Amino acid sequence: MTESLITKKQIQIDAPVAKVWEVLIAPKYIRQWDDLPQDFGDYYLELGRTIEWSGFSRLTVTTCDPLEKLVLKLYTFKWELPAADYDIAYTYLLTESEGSARLILEIGDFGVLEDGESYYQASEEFAEQALEKIKSLAENRV
Repeated sequence: MTESLITKKQIQIDAPVAKVWEVLIAPKYIRQWDDLPQDFGDYYLELGRTIEWSGFSRLTVTTCDPLEKLVLKLYTFKWELPAADYDIAYTYLLTESEGSARLILEIGDFGVLEDGESYYQASEEFAEQALEKIKSLAENRV
C-alpha cells in the first residue's frame, strides 16, 4: 500500500456560503485565486465542465452540489496511466453556521504517483494561498 498524500486545509470565512460559492465557480473570481487557461471563457463551473491546459493537464467538474460541494478531478497528461486509472481531485466542501462559512479544501491523493511528494508539496502551498484569497474575495465582495 502506498502512503496517502492528501492535502487538507480549512478556513473560516465571515461571509454567507452563497458568496463563497460564487467565488469558487465564477471565472472572474477563480482567475484571482487560481490559474485558468487563456482560452477559458466566462463559463461558470458546473457538472461536466472541463478546464484544459492544452498538452499539460485537465480539470473536470465531477461533483457540483450548489452551496455544498465542488469536486474537480485532476489529470496530467504526463502521468503513466489513462485518466480513468487515477482518483486525484480538488474537493471544496462548504458548511454554514450563523452567517459565516467554513471552507474545507482537500487535494489528492498523490500517493499513487511516483513523484507524488512533489505534487503534494505544491498542493500544500496552493491550498494555503488559495484559501486566503478565497476568504478575502468572499468577505470583500459587494
